[in-house]
Amino acid sequence: MKTNNTKALGTAPVGPLLLKLSIPAMAGMFMLSLYNVVDAFFVGRGVGALGIASVFISFPATLVIMAVSQTFGVGGASVIARALGAGRNDDASAALGTIMTSGLLCAFVMTAFLMIFTRPLLLMLGANHEIIESSLTYADIIFIGTPVFFMMMVFNNLVRGEGNTRLSMLSMAISSGVNIALDPLFIFVFKWGLAGAAWATVIAQICALIWLLYYYFSGKSAVAVRLHCLRRISLPLLTQVISVGASAFVRQVGIAISWTVLNRIFADTGGAIGVAASGLVQRMLSLIIMPILGMGHGLLPLVGYNYGAKNYRRVLRGMGLANVASTAICFVCAIFLLIFPRELLALFSHDEALLASGVRGIVCVAAGLSFAGSQTMISTYYQGIGSARLAFFLSMLRPLLLHPPLALVLAELFGMNGAWASFTAADVLAFAISGAIYIRGRRELIQSELKA
Repeated sequence: MKTNNTKALGTAPVGPLLLKLSIPAMAGMFMLSLYNVVDAFFVGRGVGALGIASVFISFPATLVIMAVSQTFGVGGASVIARALGAGRNDDASAALGTIMTSGLLCAFVMTAFLMIFTRPLLLMLGANHEIIESSLTYADIIFIGTPVFFMMMVFNNLVRGEGNTRLSMLSMAISSGVNIALDPLFIFVFKWGLAGAAWATVIAQICALIWLLYYYFSGKSAVAVRLHCLRRISLPLLTQVISVGASAFVRQVGIAISWTVLNRIFADTGGAIGVAASGLVQRMLSLIIMPILGMGHGLLPLVGYNYGAKNYRRVLRGMGLANVASTAICFVCAIFLLIFPRELLALFSHDEALLASGVRGIVCVAAGLSFAGSQTMISTYYQGIGSARLAFFLSMLRPLLLHPPLALVLAELFGMNGAWASFTAADVLAFAISGAIYIRGRRELIQSELKA
């Protein structure tokens, strides 16, 4: 039986519907990126440029934690949703129990690994003699909080899979709000420096996790939490979860590899200042790109439902609006970045070397930013119509297949300026390739609409 929300996907005006679907997801993704930027702001003010570099150097490890957690979260959301849709409530509860227990065990194993190999891991990620000790101060605490962060990400995906985007958004708001409140207290009042920033992040994640756990254990969730399900891991269900979530894992690991390559390039060409500048520019970029990804989350069900219903006119209408809106947002943000690059960086640090390098970076990022929105929507479109291979290829195109190789080549030829130029080159090439693929697919869809 179709719910009113499901019916709306096929009947409601496309523009308002896309807005309704996108706003909560965009807000949630913005919140997710905000607390990373908040850390950088307070660390830059309280510790300086070396502190900023120390925070950013461990970020690829955080991305890998996110990748594994998304395997459980994305895969689990799919398995649970299908079980609920088929009326198999017991299977849904069994899947939830398996995800919670196996996910927590996996998180503890990852924590043990990270705590044992913290120093060699940070050195591999690009830490040098300037920042290795301060990087250890921050990473040791962040890695202690791995189980909390891991399960917070799992539950966020699960509640989103239930259709409760509002709860997911609120959990991100709680995490960001607590972090914003604790960072200045721990860094400036208690004088804890980088350790304070790390503890603020972990405590903020604990608060968000408690909120999500309350939702599940209070009986408000569509899936009942049953103690006997928590005590037993179902291998068939776990296999389903991992197989469905594998693509999300590979995508996130690809991004982690890209960050690692870029960290090492900027460390080699600019030292700790290079790493700090790269991290700041990419964190500011994430404040724009993450909401664009949220718009993609809103577009996805609209495209999927109407493609399945062979209502191709609504599919094309939704894609057209999403392309225009995402490109307009990116264009406006790019203009803002080009007008105020130094002022934005000065919010985080007054180090002249950092500002000089960062301004060059912002100009290069802004030059290619207008192409990023459309490329994201095209990748989402192929997810929505069920073209898994193309969706996977397009999601990996810029972060893994184009940007790291371009950065390596251009940095070898032109040093740090070449590394910055790789941001623009990757955006333009990714847009050209994905655009060519979409134009061909759109032509085929129009022909199908005319035949219908």
